[in-house]
Amino acid sequence: MSRLGIVLYHGIDNGAELAQYGRLAEEAGFESLWVTERYFHEETFSLLGFLAAATQRLKLGVGVVNPYTRNPALVAMASATLDRLSGGRFLLGLGRSEKSVIQDKLGIPYGKARATLEETVVTIRRLLAGERVTSSSGHFRLNGARLALLPMQPRLPIYLAAIGTKGLRLAGAMADGVLLNAYVPPAYVGYAVTEVRQAATAAGRDAGAIDIACMLVVRLTDDPVSIRPSLKQRLVRLLDEPHVGEILLDKGGFDPGLLGPLRATIRQDGEQAATRFISDDMVEAFYVVGPAAHCQERIAAYRQAGVTLPLLLPRLEDFRRVAAALHP
Repeated sequence: MSRLGIVLYHGIDNGAELAQYGRLAEEAGFESLWVTERYFHEETFSLLGFLAAATQRLKLGVGVVNPYTRNPALVAMASATLDRLSGGRFLLGLGRSEKSVIQDKLGIPYGKARATLEETVVTIRRLLAGERVTSSSGHFRLNGARLALLPMQPRLPIYLAAIGTKGLRLAGAMADGVLLNAYVPPAYVGYAVTEVRQAATAAGRDAGAIDIACMLVVRLTDDPVSIRPSLKQRLVRLLDEPHVGEILLDKGGFDPGLLGPLRATIRQDGEQAATRFISDDMVEAFYVVGPAAHCQERIAAYRQAGVTLPLLLPRLEDFRRVAAALHP
């Protein structure tokens, strides 16, 4: 059976609803269920603790938390606790988040994000191995920190979220898996996998052992044309992000030259006006959209590009329908 995961979007109303989603994913045969962290929505570790009690076999992942809002010692505590509560089913996803959220909204100094993330992985690994950690350099200060409990898994999997070359290489050098951004075309996946595998080999690691996970934004519909305008507007916002738009278009097989006029139009006339720069081919490449058979073909295209763990990301209201139609 092919590996396949599914992601819970935001908007959970209560525990009974959350338990239903967990049991549905488990009964449908998904390998893993992931929750995402978005400020200021549901708190992820609370969701995962509840899901650990509501399920029995399903792996439970977070994609992703960051080392700014939670000290690495707190992330290690939560990870070890969840892994024990779930019987060894927890998957930890880490990322840098964004300066606009961490520093501008939350008032936490951002600093050198990649170095901070690297330090975080090393610290969490040591703590989860039962070591006593003292650190007087870098972003964090720990003085003899040691966990009183350890995870059930001998090596709890750590996935690093990455988009650009340096982030992908960091994942290849030190993580158990990479978590590719939602809204990436299969052509970009090919580039990303090459960077991850090459970095792993250079670090003396088994490149083939690194899991390539990717969130696939799914819109299951028999009338994809009718929803294209809203999908194009979301792509406008994505491509407006500095550096993100450049690398996704360049490595995804599209012309980065459109970013100048697209961004100028956003500033002058708004996002809706800028959707004229988003072609139907771009919608097809960045989304998994259409009837179930076509969505299955698109998932297969991501596998062919190198994704070893596709993670379906439907809207919450479509979770049941997508799980039923696209389950493993």
